[in-house]
Amino acid sequence: MKVWAYIFITTNRPHKVVQAVRQIPGVLKADALFGTPDAIAIVEGADLAAMDAIIDRIVEIPDILGTDSKVARWIE
Repeated sequence: MKVWAYIFITTNRPHKVVQAVRQIPGVLKADALFGTPDAIAIVEGADLAAMDAIIDRIVEIPDILGTDSKVARWIE
């Protein structure tokens, strides 16, 4: 079962960070935002471990000051 998460990103360089985040496999979308947080990414993994590995790669990007991750689920 695929798992999704929204990653809220705090950075002083949103344009640069978003470009780097978009290069990571498993990132479905990444955009800079006006206000707080500075950027957001939507990630997808085959399971929680795969999704966590994607988030770990995001956190390692230089210029990221902090992240807040929220796992999402589809409700029908």
